[in-house]
Amino acid sequence: MMPFVIIALRVCDELHIIDKQGQGIVMKFAKIYPPEKIGLIKDRAKSYYWWESNPKVAFMKAVGEINKEEKK
Repeated sequence: MMPFVIIALRVCDELHIIDKQGQGIVMKFAKIYPPEKIGLIKDRAKSYYWWESNPKVAFMKAVGEINKEEKK
């Protein structure tokens, strides 16, 4: 099994992303980003007070914010 798959499944488990579409999104980003960045994204997503009600959106918002910070 590829390392990014393990990382993506771990993130999905911690963020409670159970739908196939959400898992696919996490898998895609785990494949292109290094594990350290995925960890930052996961932590940022969990920092939102509403992440449990919509974890997929929290993950995507965290991706956008982390990428925006890296560009500065």
